[in-house]
Amino acid sequence: MEENLKAALEYAVDLRDGQKVIYDEEGKTYYDSNKASLREVDPIKYAKTLTTKSLSGLVDYLKSKFDDQVADPEPLLIHVEGPTIVNVYSKLDEDRRRESIIAATASLESFPYGRWQDSEDFIINVLSLIKRELDADIIRECASQIRIEGGADLSDNGVSQTVTVKEGATLKRAEVPSPADLKPYRTFLEVDQPASPFVFRINKRGDCALFEADGGIWKHEAMTNVKEYLEGELSEEIQAGYLTIIA
Repeated sequence: MEENLKAALEYAVDLRDGQKVIYDEEGKTYYDSNKASLREVDPIKYAKTLTTKSLSGLVDYLKSKFDDQVADPEPLLIHVEGPTIVNVYSKLDEDRRRESIIAATASLESFPYGRWQDSEDFIINVLSLIKRELDADIIRECASQIRIEGGADLSDNGVSQTVTVKEGATLKRAEVPSPADLKPYRTFLEVDQPASPFVFRINKRGDCALFEADGGIWKHEAMTNVKEYLEGELSEEIQAGYLTIIA
């Protein structure tokens, strides 16, 4: 209390004697920010947001009710804000503010979409950053067998490409698989990775690139997958009225 009183007195001195800061006009109250910076003497205190890198960590915390050891805990709001971020908030307090209780942020390496890479780097990224499902193996095999000589072995009609690939001891023409359906790691690992189409291109040097071709629709599917996962893992808490989930 003494510290709060001291801060209030110091604030009063700063205002200077007789200085008018507060104004009432047409039923509304204003203050002149050029003359004073008003701060609450004893504001509501908020804890620092707890962070985790997985959905399972967030679920474990909420199930434990670690910071709310009462028979009837305050309800919380789970907001799936994006494919890689989930925040948990309290109800509005008397100042109409929410406390951020815990946040889960997926820790993922991102594929370098839209960037040309030599075939070796491209193959490594495909193997490590994309699930080996759908057209992933076809893309990898095509990238590993490309032979470009003087730029004469690549044809492109704007939609598909044809390149010369090596098969055994012979060379043959092969169409580049594009668009290709792939499942890159783009959301929490606890949920299914959404599939989406990608344009696979090869330039005259034999470098490869993937370009996203779904306009970001995968983000909505990923958020739905995260929401459904949380609903399944926290079904008892949701039915009890302790948790509400939005996406």
